[in-house]
Amino acid sequence: MRKWTYLVATLLMAGTTATFTGCIDTDEPEGIAELRGAKSEFIKAQAAVELVEAELRKAQVAEQELVNAGLALQNKSAEIDLQLHELDIQLKQLLIEKEEAATAQAKAEAAIAKAEADKTKWENEKALIVEQYKEKMLLAETATAKAQEAYKQAMEQIEASKLLLTDEEQARLNGVQAQVAYAKQAMDKAMYGYSTTVITRILSSEVANSTTTTNPDESTETNSSTTKYYVYLITEDPTQSAGGYKAGSLKKLQEQLANYSDIVADNNLEAVLDNALKNAEFALEMTQKYADNLKAILDNEYTTVADWEAEVKKLEEEIAAAKVKEQQYNIEKGKLEVANPKLISDLEATGDKLTTAKDNQNSNKNKAKTAAAYSKKVEAEIKNGLNDVISGGTTVVGYNSNTGTFAYAKGIQITEAQSQIDGWVKLIDKATKGVDLENIEWAKPQLATALAAQKEAEENYAKDYKAWEDAMAAYDESLKIDLEKSEAAANAAIKKYNGLKSEDRKKEANIDAIATALVAYYKDALAKEAQVTKTTATKGSDTKKISAWLIADADNFKKVVGVDLGFITWDAGDIAAANEISKENIGKLIDVERDSSVKTPLEKWKSASSDVFSDNFNSGNNPRRLPVSKDEVIAAAGGNHVDALKNGNYGSLGKMIWATAETASLQAIIDQVETYKALKEAFTAQKAVEQTAQDKANAALADAVDKAKKANDEAQAAYDKVFKEVNDNIATVQKEYGNNEIIKGKIETEITVYLNNNFTNGDLGSLEAIKNLVKEEHMIALADVTAAKADVAKAKRNIEKLAAGTYTDTDYITESLVSIQEKIKVKEAEYDAAKADYDTASTQLKALLAIFLK
Repeated sequence: MRKWTYLVATLLMAGTTATFTGCIDTDEPEGIAELRGAKSEFIKAQAAVELVEAELRKAQVAEQELVNAGLALQNKSAEIDLQLHELDIQLKQLLIEKEEAATAQAKAEAAIAKAEADKTKWENEKALIVEQYKEKMLLAETATAKAQEAYKQAMEQIEASKLLLTDEEQARLNGVQAQVAYAKQAMDKAMYGYSTTVITRILSSEVANSTTTTNPDESTETNSSTTKYYVYLITEDPTQSAGGYKAGSLKKLQEQLANYSDIVADNNLEAVLDNALKNAEFALEMTQKYADNLKAILDNEYTTVADWEAEVKKLEEEIAAAKVKEQQYNIEKGKLEVANPKLISDLEATGDKLTTAKDNQNSNKNKAKTAAAYSKKVEAEIKNGLNDVISGGTTVVGYNSNTGTFAYAKGIQITEAQSQIDGWVKLIDKATKGVDLENIEWAKPQLATALAAQKEAEENYAKDYKAWEDAMAAYDESLKIDLEKSEAAANAAIKKYNGLKSEDRKKEANIDAIATALVAYYKDALAKEAQVTKTTATKGSDTKKISAWLIADADNFKKVVGVDLGFITWDAGDIAAANEISKENIGKLIDVERDSSVKTPLEKWKSASSDVFSDNFNSGNNPRRLPVSKDEVIAAAGGNHVDALKNGNYGSLGKMIWATAETASLQAIIDQVETYKALKEAFTAQKAVEQTAQDKANAALADAVDKAKKANDEAQAAYDKVFKEVNDNIATVQKEYGNNEIIKGKIETEITVYLNNNFTNGDLGSLEAIKNLVKEEHMIALADVTAAKADVAKAKRNIEKLAAGTYTDTDYITESLVSIQEKIKVKEAEYDAAKADYDTASTQLKALLAIFLK
C-alpha cells in the first residue's frame, strides 16, 4: 500500500482530535509531522519545476536578444570599420595635399580637422554599440542565474518530497531526475564551460534476466543476462566555477565579442599571428584526438548495456588518471611558484597596470578640457548678416546675437568646444549662402540671378497691387447696382412687348427693346452677384446660358433665344412670326442663379488682397482696404530674409521684400568677403589649436598604454620562460579529460534513458540510441577537425601575407570578430540541443510528479 494512504488516514485522525479537544495542546507524532512536511514539499516541488521552465524561457529570450545584439554589433562594426578605414585613407591623402600645396594650407587643415572629427564620431558610435551589447549580456546573465537558482531549489524540494513515495516510485523519479541533471550539465558546459551539477552513479541492484528460445528441431536454449540499476546522487559543487567562464564557452565568447575593441595587435602583429598558429595547431591536435577516441569506441561494436557500462568505467579511469596528471603538474607548478614569486607578482602587477592604463584610455580618450576661455566679437557690418539667418526662437550655442560675440568657457571638454566652433562655421556658411569665399567671382553670377529674381518679384507685386486696387474699385461699383430695378425694367419690357399687336411684335425695334433691357439686367446680375440664367439656349451644336448669349450679342435674343424658346419664327431672312412670351418662357428669361465658376466682386477683391498682402493682416474675413507697409510685413514675419516671405506666406509683397533682402545680402557678402573669411579662418585655427591639445592628451594616454604593455610583455616573457611548459601540460590534460567527460556524460545520459524506459514498461528497448549518439558526436568531431585544419591553414596564410605586406591590423581584427561570431553560433546550437533534451526530461519529470501526487 502507498504511503499516501497512511498520510490521509493520519490526517483524518488528527482532524478528529482537534474537533473534540479544542483547547487541549496535543503534540503531533514525529512521523506524521514528517509526512505532512513531505506533502508540502511535494507540492512545492511541482511548482518549482514549473518555475524552472518559466525562468529558462526568460533566459532563452534574453539570450536570443543578446544574439540579435551580437549580430547587430558585428554588422555595425563592419560598417564603422569601413568608414574608419576610408577616413584613414582620406587623412593620409589630405596630409600629402597639405605638404604639396602650401598655398592651400588652411583649406587642407580644415578638411583634415573634419576628417578627424568624423573619425572620432565613428569611434564614439562604435563604443556606444559595445556598451549596449554589454547591457544585454548582463540581462542575459541575470536571467540565466535566476534559472540556475530555480533549478537548484526544484531539485532540493523534490528530494524533500520523496518520503511520500514507495521505493519503486523513488527509483523511477530518481532516474528521470538524472536525465534532467545530465541535460542540465550539458547546457551548463555549453554556456559556461563547466557545470556545478555533479552526478554520481551508485549501483543499487542487479536483476537477473533469462530468455528461452525454441530452435527448429524443437530444442530450447536459455540465455541469461543481468540488468544493473543505479541510484543517482545529484549534488552541487560550487568549486567547479572557480576561475570563471572557460575558454570556448558561450559566455566567454560573448565577453570576447563585447570587448572586441581589445582585439588589437599592439604593434606586434607578427607575434600575434605566431601565437594564433600555435593555438590553432593545439586545437587541431585536441580535436583530432577526441575524434579518434570516439572512433575507437564505435569500432568496439558494443551490443549490451554491460558493454557500454564497461566503456563508461574505462572513461572514468582515463579521466581519473588524467586528473592525477593534472594534480602532478599543479604540484610542479606550485613548486615553481614558490621558487619564483617575483615572476608571478611582476606579471600580476604589470597586468593590473596595463588594465588601468587601458581603462584610463577608454574613459578619457577625446575628453581633454579646454585650457583657456575663447571669445571673439564680430565686426558690426557682418553681425546683421549672421543674425538674419538665425530662425526665430532658436539660438546658436556659444553665440550672443545681441553683442555679436562668439565664446566658450575654460574647462569644458574640447569636443564640446569644437562642436560649438562647427556650429559657428555653419552659421557663417548659412549667412554667406554657401558662396566660396576663396573664389568670390563665382558669387557674381549668383548676384545677377538674384537681381533678376528681385525685378520679377517687383513686377509681380506691382501687377498684384493694381489688381487689388481694381478689384476693390469694382466691388465699390457693384454696391451701386440696383438689381431689382434692372429686373423690373426687363419684366416691363416683356410686358410691353406682349401687349403689342401681332404685326407690331414682328417689328425688330420692339423685339430689340426687350433684348436691351435683358442685357442690362444680365450684366447687373453678373457684376453684383455673379449670377446667370438658369436656362440655356442652343444653336446648332452650341449650347450656352441665355444670359451668356445676350451679353455676347443682343441680336442673339431674336436670332437664337427667341427661336429656341419658340416665340420667334424666321422665314427667308425675315421674322415670320413673333408670338407673345409665355409665363414659362418669361421665367426662363428672368430666373437667375449663382455661377460657381465666377467670383463675386467681393471674392475677387479678397483674392486680390490675399495675393498681394496675404490674409495675415485682414480684419476678420474682410479684405484689405488700406495697403500693408513693408515694415508691417517684416515685423510680422520676424525679419526681411525669412523663409515665410520666400514661400509666399505674406503675398507678393513678402516675396518682393525677401528678393530685395536676398540681393542686398549677396551684395553684402561680396562687399564683406574678407571679413567673413577672416572670421572663418579664426574659427578653423582655434579648432585646430584645441585639436592639437586633444591629440596631445590622447597621445599621452596611448603612450601610457604602450609603456604598460611593454612592461607586461616583458613580465609575460619572463613568466613563460619558467611556467609555459607546465601550463601547456595542464591545458592539454584538462582538454583531454574534458573531452572524455563530455562523451562519458552523453553515454551515461542515454544509459539512464534506456534503463528508465525498461523500468517504466518492462521493454528493454534498443541500445541503438547510445550508438547513434556516439556516431553523431563522431561526425561533429570530424567536422570540427576539418574546421580546425582550415584554421591552421589560414593562420599559416596570414603569416605569409604579413611577410608579403598584404596583411594588416584591420584584417586581423575583422577576422577575429567573424571567428568569434561563428564560434558563438556553434555554441548556441550546442546549448539549444541540450536545452531540447532538458525540456523533454523536464516534461517527464512533471508527469511523474503529477501521477505521484494523485
